[in-house]
Amino acid sequence: MARRPVSIDDLVRLRFLSDVALSPDGRTICFVQTWVEHDAEKDEQVYRSHLWLVPADAGEPRQLTRGNHRDSAPVWSPDGRRLAFLSTRGGDEKQLWSIEVDGGEARALVSRRGGVAGVAWSPRGDRLAFVGKVGADPLDDEPDKEKAKRKRANRVKVITRMRYKAEGEGYWDGKWRHVFVVDANGGAPVQVTAGDFDHVQPAWSPDGQALAYVANPSPDADFTNVTDVWVIAAAGGGARRISTSLGPSADPAWAPDGRQIAYFGHDNQHMGATNPGLWVAAADGSGTRSWTSDWDRPTGHHVLDDMKSHPAAGAPVWSPDGRVIWFLGGDGGSTQLFEARADGSVRPRTAGARDLYGISFSADRRSAAGPISTPVLPGDVVFLDLSGAALATETARTSINAALLDEIEPIAPEHAWFEGADGWPVEGWILKPRDAAADAKVPIVLQIHGGPHGAYGWAFFHEFQMLAAEGIAVLYVNPRGSQNYGQAFCAATKNDWGGKDYEDLMRAFDQALARWPWLDGTRAGVAGGSYGGYMTNWIIGRTDRFRAAATMRSISNNLSQWGTSDLAFTKGLYEYPGDPWDAPAFYVDRSPLFYVRNMKTPLLIIHSENDYRCPIEQAEQLFAALKKLGVETVFVRFPNENHDLSRSGQPEHRLDSLRWISRWFGRHLLGATDLP
Repeated sequence: MARRPVSIDDLVRLRFLSDVALSPDGRTICFVQTWVEHDAEKDEQVYRSHLWLVPADAGEPRQLTRGNHRDSAPVWSPDGRRLAFLSTRGGDEKQLWSIEVDGGEARALVSRRGGVAGVAWSPRGDRLAFVGKVGADPLDDEPDKEKAKRKRANRVKVITRMRYKAEGEGYWDGKWRHVFVVDANGGAPVQVTAGDFDHVQPAWSPDGQALAYVANPSPDADFTNVTDVWVIAAAGGGARRISTSLGPSADPAWAPDGRQIAYFGHDNQHMGATNPGLWVAAADGSGTRSWTSDWDRPTGHHVLDDMKSHPAAGAPVWSPDGRVIWFLGGDGGSTQLFEARADGSVRPRTAGARDLYGISFSADRRSAAGPISTPVLPGDVVFLDLSGAALATETARTSINAALLDEIEPIAPEHAWFEGADGWPVEGWILKPRDAAADAKVPIVLQIHGGPHGAYGWAFFHEFQMLAAEGIAVLYVNPRGSQNYGQAFCAATKNDWGGKDYEDLMRAFDQALARWPWLDGTRAGVAGGSYGGYMTNWIIGRTDRFRAAATMRSISNNLSQWGTSDLAFTKGLYEYPGDPWDAPAFYVDRSPLFYVRNMKTPLLIIHSENDYRCPIEQAEQLFAALKKLGVETVFVRFPNENHDLSRSGQPEHRLDSLRWISRWFGRHLLGATDLP
């Protein structure tokens, strides 16, 4: 039977894959599977997430945990007999649980107001380190949870620190994150760190006597992105700084002999546009050096799609002899596994047109496992044999969306390179509707990613597949500013948002029309989110060649975003030439709102009411201006959603957002007449 095109409602039939963890003996892979189901009590669609196990060599997956909650972040005990994990069972906050791999009920280990994060087993498996919040709040002792919730919601907020709110977290609760240690069988946790600042990402030393963690104790920490790796005795006491405070540091990992610590970070040469690299510090704090200084690519994961939200790429992983460190890194539209050596040499251990968005190793480092995605595969687990000297041998170990993929037929994109401004190469992809008649002209939507230092790539994107299934070609490209193409390319948006990045996009669009004659340039749309929303607003203020546009979680006014966003006040450190009072003309000149008189393109505005990265006032200003000027505009507001609506928002809200995008472009590019 012929498979059908992808539909909007397929979003809630997809299974989402994350948190892959390989057992120490390399024989079993744990992973988290998330799906959507109807909650009868709430009468709404909700996410459920559970732990699954699959043999690394052969065999079918089996479900390990169950229930009406969300389980995540599994971590194997050193002996491979237990898994520690986070779970919302018992409440809305993630708490620490453990379960025997051979079966049995999960057991609660730690439950704290504010939840638990950053779990790590000690080398002997007798203790667990984790991150929890510390701070006095009389409402924590309120026995009536609903009463406490109402009081918190109505409490007056007294703001004294700059970072008083954070995207995805809400308003600061006055508590700091600290490292704790708890017995592997539960009990009273012991606080290891102290001070009025956050301590995160604990990592045990090989002898179990010390913990590395990441922090910035400076009173001015809110005004910078600098963090350092610190080391403290596992029983607590004085801490010593290991890294050198030039820029952000993250994900510490001890060498097998305990004499060095690897971590990811950069020297802030280009602030947030700097390629993160692999650094190694002496554990006694005597010096640091980069192992990737000659490798012009970033460590970490940077490919964007709507199947996952900011997946953790994992900490650096040392070889048993301490000569090699493995890590995930970006290269063009893909994410691969790389290995680095102390001499600065870096080589890939995986290859292919795909996105490897996590990695976990066996204790002997001869095998690994991770989740991958391709443009036609939403996500599955692969097992990697690293015993050879060349690229890893790769074996697929799951097919979690097999039933749906037997029914639907995603479209494989065509890959292309375009010539951007100054002759710079710009990578892109196009999805051509499968059912388009041979002699038919097809409308097109240009999609623009966020960041600007994110990237599109070889990953499954449901929204793009939906538009292509409805008869609209989708062009998505990585203009300058995108990650994975080298330092100069990534940093090229400095003081030039809406400059040569705009030229890259429009040149790619024009070249696409010339390359593929079946594209109908007279029926074109443009869309994007976050920085992509900014560029969408910018584009329609400069040209009326697009019939319709959709701007999501966007920026319209740099001046007002500077002081209302959780992070935009840092733009003056690099992205822009100073703060608004230093460069007021620039903030106005590069704000789409001030070109609103040029905007004639019908615009769909989608924004979340709890978006702290690009606050909803950005959408409100643009909507009010366009309505006053008589431009066709629809403003769709989503309550109780943040900046990640399209990636992790409530299922019904994600569906509603897609329906608006579908019908908006259907009306303006395909001649449909209905809107929701």
